[in-house]
This record gives sequence, structure tokens and C-alpha cells, in this order.
Amino acid sequence: MRLLLSHFQDPASLRRAVRRVIPQFAGAPPPEGSQLLIDVSVLARYDAGTGIQRVTKELLGEITAAPPDRYVVRTVQASRWRSYRYIGEPSRSSKVRVRSGDIFLGLDLASRILPRHRLQLLSWHATGVRVCVVIHDLLPLLQPAWFTRRNAYAYRAWIRTVAVHADSVVCVSRSVAEQFKSWLADHGFDRESAPEIGWFHHGARLPRPRVTSPDVDVKKVRQQPFVLMVGTIEPRKGYALALDAFGEIWRDGHPMHLVIVGRIGWKVDALVARLHAHAEAGHRLHWFENASDDTLHALYEAASGVMVASEAEGFGLPILEAALRRKPLLLRDLPVFREIAGGSATYFRAAAAGQFVEELRDWLAGLATGTAVGSGSIAIQSWARSARQMLLQALPADRSSGLGGLDRGM
Repeated sequence: MRLLLSHFQDPASLRRAVRRVIPQFAGAPPPEGSQLLIDVSVLARYDAGTGIQRVTKELLGEITAAPPDRYVVRTVQASRWRSYRYIGEPSRSSKVRVRSGDIFLGLDLASRILPRHRLQLLSWHATGVRVCVVIHDLLPLLQPAWFTRRNAYAYRAWIRTVAVHADSVVCVSRSVAEQFKSWLADHGFDRESAPEIGWFHHGARLPRPRVTSPDVDVKKVRQQPFVLMVGTIEPRKGYALALDAFGEIWRDGHPMHLVIVGRIGWKVDALVARLHAHAEAGHRLHWFENASDDTLHALYEAASGVMVASEAEGFGLPILEAALRRKPLLLRDLPVFREIAGGSATYFRAAAAGQFVEELRDWLAGLATGTAVGSGSIAIQSWARSARQMLLQALPADRSSGLGGLDRGM
């Protein structure tokens, strides 16, 4: 069994071996009161406010508010050293207890935790539990240089665990689903051996009415025209390119400000030092490292436009958040951004500031004259609909009748 569960073994062969020792259960409606076990192991320990955790909280809230028919939603968590437990039950008896018909949903990205519990997953499979995992992106696998060595290693173990043990995988975009299919094919999976693969899109919503006024810094920023960038400060987000390009136009006296909202990530010491020491810091460059939801909302509302310069993404939540406010968008020309925004954004392909600065000037000129491409035609759905779409892909067809009649075809 130890050999069977080694994540260094060929994952396709390992999956076939695992499937041979697991009984196959005929599709049937789950018993009344079956559990939908939602894994939020990372979020339950610490909310870092990242895009993935924002999505996790939104989807969890909607699933909890409107569970699929015949299921009871239970949140669970594990650590690297402790098996899955129910959240909110501190007693020793809080260890997860399963029966045939239950579903385990890996909603959060628990890359350092899930691979530690492959024996538990195997045991649950033998009991008749279905395992589904949400894939938010494959970036640590495709671009490991953007991440710490530890995170890239953990992600490789996690994706192999998902490939071997998941009955179904739900990706946050069609682009991610295609990337995962390619990875499976490259690692010896065929249609018969691969997990079921679906995809869905995120939702978006305006926050509830604010009960506090914006702080002094936000009020000051809102008095000037500014471009907004939102996302963790990390290598792939394109902040260095934006600083280079804005530096060029600022030297020519351009009045447009740049506002960045994002917490410090990893491998960005030089970039963070540059942000702090920049000659325009506090003048035409503003960085809100720990912005509240109210602050972020106020900045979205006041922004002249929103720029997303990421070199890669699994989705791109700021695109929808900008479109909710009908803000013009300047996006790097990525397939996933085309998937979300279509023709309702301006795209750029430049990889260096010398090329990008002219595209930036043209877009800023469009903002000033009101001729920049608008985002009002981008399709935006509620988080409730997003959650139902995700569950339609996670649950077998015979178990998804209680999800509001959404079309299974994506």
C-alpha cells in the first residue's frame, strides 16, 4: 500500500491501481442526509485575503445558504499531522465519519495538506464517498520559478494526489480545464482513466452599503484620476512592468496616478523596496497593502480604469469587479482574459516597458476622452449561480437535480 500511494510513481498507473482496489458503486440518488464535506483547511487556519480565499468564502457562503437536495453541508479541516475533523466540534469525536453517498469537496487550495491524507481518501473511496477537487490554477506547475521551491514542490504532490484520487475535478475557467487535460495526457492518462473534468466561472457582487466613510488616504487619492491594479504583490502580476511604464509617462508630466491594492506575497523583496522608495510614492503612486473591503470598493468606484497586467492567471476576479462598475479595462492578452472579457476590454501584448508605454498612452488617452473600450458587456453572474455551476460539475448527473435547473453543458 505504501508503494501504491507514492506520489513519485507514475500517476496514471497509480490511479489505475487505486481504482482496481476500490469497489465501483452504481450511480444512485444519495441517502437523505448525506454529507457534503467542504474542505477549508487553509482558510480555517488563516485568511490571507488572497483571490483564492476570497472565492472560497463566497462559494462556501452560497453552498451553505442553499445546499443541494438531500445533502447536509459540513465544513472540515485537516493539518499535515491530523486527519480531517469537523469544524466547530472541538471534542475528540469530531473526526469525520462517512458513509456511502457522501461527497468530499476540496474547495480551498490545501496543497501541503491533502497529499498527507491519501490513505484517508482511499478509505473513504472504499466506503462509497465521492471525491471532488476545485483547481484554481496550475501556475506552480507550469511556472515554478514564480513560486518558492517549497510551494512548487507541495503543488506537484497535490496535483498528483488530485489526479489519482479525485472522481471529478472542477476548474475555475475553461482555460484551466484545458491546461489540466493537457497535463493528464502528458502523464499517461486517457479518457477512461482520467477524472471527470468540468469548469465554471466566478461570480461577482457589489458589497453591502458601507457604514464607514473612506479613510483620509482614500479620500485624497479619489480627488485625482487614477488607474487601479488589484492583486497580491508577486512576480507574475506585472507590477514591475506597470511601474516602468508609468515612470516613463510621469517623466513627461502625465497626471494619471497609479493605485495598487495588494498584500506582499513571495519573491518580491526588490519590488517591495522599489514601491516604498519610489520618487512618486505618496504623490502619483499609492499602495494600499492591507485594504479593507470598504476601501477596495471605494477605489473601484472612483478609478478611471482598471489594469490587469498578470503574465498568467487561472481566472481574473478584478475583471469582473471592474465590470460591475463599468470601468474600462486594460488587460494583458491572455486566453483566460479573452474567455472572461471578450471584446469588452483593451488588450496589450508588450513584455517590456519600452513597447508597453505607447499602448498605455493610447489607453489613457481613451480614458480622458471617454472613448476607451467599455466593460459593460461582460457577462457577470451572481455567486449563487457560480456555486450552482460548480456543484453541477462536482456532483454526478443523477445527484444534481436539486440545483435550480442549470444547464450541465458548459
